[in-house]
Amino acid sequence: MKELYTAIERAILSEKSLKSREINNVYIFNVNKNINKNEIKTAVEKFFNVKVESVHTLITRGKYRKMGRYTGKLSNNKKAYVKLKKGQKIAVLEA
Repeated sequence: MKELYTAIERAILSEKSLKSREINNVYIFNVNKNINKNEIKTAVEKFFNVKVESVHTLITRGKYRKMGRYTGKLSNNKKAYVKLKKGQKIAVLEA
């Protein structure tokens, strides 16, 4: 098993993620590209002391950006949609 402290990079706090948190109890995180669903589940359960019901992942492609006459590509990201069991909340992200 890889290092669990490198699994979760950051929580995504947008309008869509806040709405999914309120309605479906789903938290969205940017995670390391080399981590699988089981490792994401154990990392969230260990760090935030909650019970995870399911984990869904997807890889978003990096966008192309122009700066002057040069073009570049942002890196790809992996997102994890973590659904917690009923009655569970991550207190650190509730602000």
